[in-house]
Amino acid sequence: MKVVQLCSGLLIREGHVLLTRCLYEGEKEPLWTLPGGRQEKDETKPQTVTREFWEETSLRVGVGGLAYASESIDTQRGQHVLNATFFVEEVDPSAAPRSQDPGVVEVRFVAIADAPALLRADVLRIPVQAALSGELNGCYFSFRADQVAEPFFRSPLGSPD
Repeated sequence: MKVVQLCSGLLIREGHVLLTRCLYEGEKEPLWTLPGGRQEKDETKPQTVTREFWEETSLRVGVGGLAYASESIDTQRGQHVLNATFFVEEVDPSAAPRSQDPGVVEVRFVAIADAPALLRADVLRIPVQAALSGELNGCYFSFRADQVAEPFFRSPLGSPD
């Protein structure tokens, strides 16, 4: 089973959260997610979040506390995804987000109340909604493919980035 380490960030600005809409191999439509991606060799999780934010949104951020940690196991895909999501703060709150990554087709602040409808996958929507509402009963979420109502990938070819 392939282990994938992901890191992402929650950036809140005036009652809105920053989301990215990304292309994934094998998916018919781009998917909404948080800015973030794969942790690289010799990189700490906060370094990954900082780098990924810059690449995907052109925003410089400072990494704060852990919003949540999650993992999902999909035996059919042979993937075990570990994710750490941190609260982040903008270095320059007047900067406009824009993508530098060709795989990111849209970067947009959306009202916190509207974010769960865009984040359709259980493995993303459930922990993000809990973190944004302040209703965390712990910072860890676990998902198995056979226990989620709405998977992140709909096609068998998609992979986390």
